[in-house]
Parts: sequence; C-alpha cells; structure tokens
Amino acid sequence: MTQTDPQIKQSRRILGIVTVFFWASEYCHVPFFTPYLNTLGLTSTVIGFLVGCYGFTQMCIRIPLGIFADVKSKYRLIVIGGCFFTTVSSLGLYLTQNVPLMFFFRVLAGVAASTWVGFTVMFSGYYPADQGVVAMANINACNNTGKLLAFVLGSVTATLFGYQIPLLMSCITGVIAVCLSLFIKDVKVTRTPVQFKALLGTFRETGVILPAGLAIVQQMILQATAFSFTSEVTRGLGASAAQIGFSSSLFTIFQIASALFVGHRLANKLGERVIIPSTFLVMCLYCLMVGFAPNVYVIYLAQILGGFANATLFSMLLAGCIKYVSPEKKSTAMGFFQAVYGVGMTIGPVLMGSVTDLAGSTAAFTAFGLCAVAAALCAYIFIPMVAKNMPGNNCCRLALYWENAHTFRILLRHTKKQGALLIQGRPLTAFIHSLLITTDKPAPTTAPDRFSPIPAAQATAKSAAGPRPATVC
Repeated sequence: MTQTDPQIKQSRRILGIVTVFFWASEYCHVPFFTPYLNTLGLTSTVIGFLVGCYGFTQMCIRIPLGIFADVKSKYRLIVIGGCFFTTVSSLGLYLTQNVPLMFFFRVLAGVAASTWVGFTVMFSGYYPADQGVVAMANINACNNTGKLLAFVLGSVTATLFGYQIPLLMSCITGVIAVCLSLFIKDVKVTRTPVQFKALLGTFRETGVILPAGLAIVQQMILQATAFSFTSEVTRGLGASAAQIGFSSSLFTIFQIASALFVGHRLANKLGERVIIPSTFLVMCLYCLMVGFAPNVYVIYLAQILGGFANATLFSMLLAGCIKYVSPEKKSTAMGFFQAVYGVGMTIGPVLMGSVTDLAGSTAAFTAFGLCAVAAALCAYIFIPMVAKNMPGNNCCRLALYWENAHTFRILLRHTKKQGALLIQGRPLTAFIHSLLITTDKPAPTTAPDRFSPIPAAQATAKSAAGPRPATVC
C-alpha cells in the first residue's frame, strides 16, 4: 500500500482521532490530580514523587522503546499498547487509594506517554516523504486538541462530581482510543535504525548538550507548576473545579498560540540568544505570579504568560538540539534530547513537593523562579559560544574561547612520540584543556596566531636538557 491508497488515508484519519483520545486519556485528570491527592491526606513530598515518576519512566523507557520500534517496525503494536496502558493506569488510579499501587499505575502512565514515538513515526509514514513537516504539524494539532478536550471533560466532571471522577473520564477516553486503534492499518516506514555508537557520539556534541540541559530546567518548571502544583495553589485561593480547569485550559490554548510566534519573521529576526533567555525570564515571572497570587485572576494572567513562554521556549530548544547535527544523526539527537529532559520531568515535582513541605508554596515557586533566571543567564552566555564554534572542532575552539581572557600565557605543543598535549601554565588550566580538547580531526600543524609555536627541533633539545615547569595532560 502507498500513501495515496484509500485505506492508508482512512488509517491516517483514524490515527489522528486515536491521538486525540489518547492524550485526552493522559490529561483528563492532570489539573485535578494534585488537589485530589491532597484530599487523601498525602504530603506534598509524596505527591511530588507520584507526579514525578511519570517523567522518570519516560526517561528510562523512551530510548529503548525507540530502538525496539526501529528494529522490529511494530509501530501499530506500540500505538495499541500505549492506548491500553493509559486506560489501565487511569482505571487503577480511580479504583485504589493505596500509595504503592498508585505509584505503579503512574508508572504505567509514563510507559503510555513513552509510546508517543510510535504515534509520530507511524503518522509520518502515512504521508509522502516530502510532507514530513505537514505530518508533524497535523499530529501535534491532534495532540493539543486532545489536551483541550481533556481539560473540558475534566472541568465538567470535577465540578459536578468531584476531583476523583476525571480519572474515570481518562479511563473512558482511553477505552475509545483502544477500540479505534484496532482499525489502524500498518504502513511500511523507512527509517534508519538508531546505532548505539552514534547515540554515544551525541554526548560530545555541545550543540545537543546545551539545549538538552536547558530543557531539563524548562520541563522541571513545567511539570512542577502548570501540570501539578499550580492547580493546588489555585484551589487554595478558593477556586472551584471549573475555575481550575479553565486555568489549565488557558495555559494549553496559549501554548498552541505560541506556534504563530515561533513561525513568524520576528522570531527568526530576534534569534535564539534573545528568545530563549527572554522566555526563561517570563517563566520566572510566571512562578512569582503564581507563588504570590492574591486571587485566581492573577493565576489566569500567569497561565497566559506561562503557556505562551513555555511552548515558545520548548520549540526553540527542540529546534536547537538538531540545528548543528548531521542529517543521519538527527533522530538520535532527538532521542537523546527527549531522554535528558525527562530528568526535569522527574525531579521538578519532587523538589517542588519537598520545598513546599519545608517552607511553603510561596518559597517553592520563588526557588523555581530563581532556577529560571539561572537558566536564562546560562543561555545568554553559552548560546553564542556554541554558535561560534559549530560546526567543526567544537570542544577545542570552546577551550580556546574560554582562555581568551589572557589570564594565562599558554604554550600548546603536540608531541608525536607521546601523543600528549603539553601546556605551560597553571595545572587547573591544563586540566581544563585535557577535558575539553577532544577532536576527531588531526591536530593542527600550526598554532593559532595568539600562540607562539615552538619548533620541533628546539623542543626536543629543551626536553633533553632537563625538566621544565610544564604540565602534561
């Protein structure tokens, strides 16, 4: 079957609908899950762990599951499995109030979310190769539609029947997703399998590491605030279930609206060095507004600002992680990026819950705001460094850039016999170079202009003459 086959087009439509109900199942209860756990008498620390294990599971499973999908090409099975796991997870959370069992069912929710790679690859396989961008835009639209549907269903049921019933709605939408997924037809997807060596190679790419590191902070703030404890702050201000649902819907609506800005000429003109630090600062403002909110209307405004800034920030980081990567490594870099930001999804709610128990929600939101400021500062400093030194000998150039302050006068000399790099200067400087100067290219035969190269014969003579104050790294 080809992408123009009527059965494939029908399967594409069905998979789009399945995606809507899949994410509705994952998110129906999200705005009300933290308030519900509070009504059970659980501490904020325990609530943080229950929320955070969702991200921890994805961090552990996402790459192995992607490799399995590439090797076996069982995308349809993965989609059905994801719908099944989210259904069982929500049903289990609805039926039990036992904390260990709740942890187990939250892990199943994380397993379900990890199957998203199967959805995206299978959906793109229903399109011609030159329409990959259109495929991703359409399935992301289904994703966001599902979240909006979830917040509407959750708000209505929580208002009428209490905070526990949205879990039942998650189960019902999950059942619909499972039933519809059985009618999806497989399509052959041509995709280069992820190689383990290539995966390890991404660990050394500064152009991937920096966005992934910043995404840890972004996801940490997102999962600890908008997707968990912001709802509890809103409830503490006397908000009804409908107001909590409306607040979460505002966040999602402006996440969708941010796509208009990211694709605008203004975003391209400003560049990532301006947008990424700026959106981190807006996230700091969001945390402070929620932490010090006197009423729900301030929460509404914060959700608007936070939703727009968070989605813009994530889009820029997502694009940045593959910006300097060769085409054959882009999927590997993306998998690494997604696995790394799972750390933020895990530790964010845990830290938020722990600090809330110790010092209160205001102090906890303030601390997360300071984390956003630190991330903005790091982005502003390191983004131009990465941009200047990519592509090419990234780490070596970064080390030279670091030494550009002229604090030390450094002499670099490559010795063919020892294969070592001799650095004259302080031991700390030598140690930094030993860590950072790693390149696959052969060593340059001439030193940069600001270094004074030592002729090989002269160097040999000086070495034979006796010891000298040099550090070998």
